[in-house]
Amino acid sequence: MDYEIRPVTVEEYPKFARTVGAVFGETVSDEEIGEWLKATDLTRTVAVFDQDDIVGTTDSIAFQFTVPGLQTLPAAGVTAVTVLPTHRRQGLLTTMMRYQLEDVRKRGEPLAILLASESIIYGRFGYGLATTQGTYQIDPRFAALSTHPEQHGRLRMIDKASAAQILPDVYDRYRLLQPGAVSRTGSWWERHLSDPPRHHHGAGERYYVTYRNTSGEVTGYASYRIKENWEHGFPQNRLILTQLIATDPESRTALWRFCLGVDLVVMVEAENFPVEEPLRWMLKDPRRLRLVDSGDFLWVRLVDIAAGLAGRRYATEGQVVFEVEDAFCRENSGRYVLEGGPDGATCGRTNAAADITLRAADLGATYLGGVGFTTLARAGRVTEQTPGALRGADAMFACEPQAWCCTGF
Repeated sequence: MDYEIRPVTVEEYPKFARTVGAVFGETVSDEEIGEWLKATDLTRTVAVFDQDDIVGTTDSIAFQFTVPGLQTLPAAGVTAVTVLPTHRRQGLLTTMMRYQLEDVRKRGEPLAILLASESIIYGRFGYGLATTQGTYQIDPRFAALSTHPEQHGRLRMIDKASAAQILPDVYDRYRLLQPGAVSRTGSWWERHLSDPPRHHHGAGERYYVTYRNTSGEVTGYASYRIKENWEHGFPQNRLILTQLIATDPESRTALWRFCLGVDLVVMVEAENFPVEEPLRWMLKDPRRLRLVDSGDFLWVRLVDIAAGLAGRRYATEGQVVFEVEDAFCRENSGRYVLEGGPDGATCGRTNAAADITLRAADLGATYLGGVGFTTLARAGRVTEQTPGALRGADAMFACEPQAWCCTGF
């Protein structure tokens, strides 16, 4: 059967949105469709049409993406990937992925990133698992800090209107310091701060607290909800920490101390935090901080391998020749010589002998330093052709701070 594949028009967008909702099991209201549309660049949408019906979708967001070495590169944030159950197993997803990656390439975006609803899907399209997130729990009654650095700044709770004025600027400064972070548009903030009840999941509205240094600059903020519960007259509230953003250690410590000291709370739960969360090393009793869940978050795909590798910085000076097999975008397959260090990098095609052979998805997984080449070699995914090349590549690709993304899309 022949299908048409193309971006949607404004008039077709409600049908596009309802297809996305149907696959994810959600009823999408007219109000939500209006919110989504305001945040959507229609030229980046991809829809599969079966006559007048939209049976497959994908979309992407134009991000500025912070990569190791605190450089920023354009990246396509892939989202809204669906195929209706009636049209599965017909190659529609493969067709959309190919169409989308070609569009991303034409836009000059060397990277594509996504959050996978099903982790088994995207490896075959060249995406690699690049960052891992954790959910933590701690009983604040056992959360004393091991040191008590002097707090020079001031904490303030702010309302939603003030948050709209203050938080975007703080986050924008923070994201330039955090590999794996992405830019946030005005429409992203508008949707985030609207905080409709359907996002509360039984908890209350979001609270916001900021930290302002002695110069009067806001250098961090935290947002959280309280899930209220009283048992036999005693408070059993849960504080759900949704974000803690800080541009320096003092702000981070002050915000954690605040969240661990909110009255009537018997459990603090931090969602989508780094696996190497510094709080553990701030506690007198680090065992009390429990990692209760962890999983993949960002998946990375190099659309333009040379530009992507040249665009980041490297922890140590070095040279490595990669032989990349890209079965989905065969034009990417071949050998690339990377020369890089802390001050810059170059990368291009070469006929030189390979030091390391790997697939496109494995290169995406290592790109942010979230997993080492040596680890992937032990998993049978990467092959060392030159002795010592894996160790050298691990040293080059090491990333500090640990790559992490706290923005859903």
